[in-house]
Amino acid sequence: MRIAAGILTLLGGLIGGSLFVGILHGAGIYGALLFLPLIVATIGGIMALKRVHYKWALAGAICSILFPPFGIPAVILLVKRKSEFEAKQGEEEKEEGPK
Repeated sequence: MRIAAGILTLLGGLIGGSLFVGILHGAGIYGALLFLPLIVATIGGIMALKRVHYKWALAGAICSILFPPFGIPAVILLVKRKSEFEAKQGEEEKEEGPK
């Protein structure tokens, strides 16, 4: 489900972010901040697929809500699978050993 959440985050972010940018450009609003939701959603989708940085993945899923058919399921799936991120973090700590 984490992989589905990552894919939905990427799709929702790209589609929703593009629509958001188009609407604001049509309204005459310009600037680099227009692309922030698009960028955060893309980074979050990648982090969810790699199973690292849960907070970034969740932020990306929230930004993907700009396109609700993909964004809302992405948030739900990601929240349900938070334990996968914690499990990977525990595995990495075991590999490092005591400091």
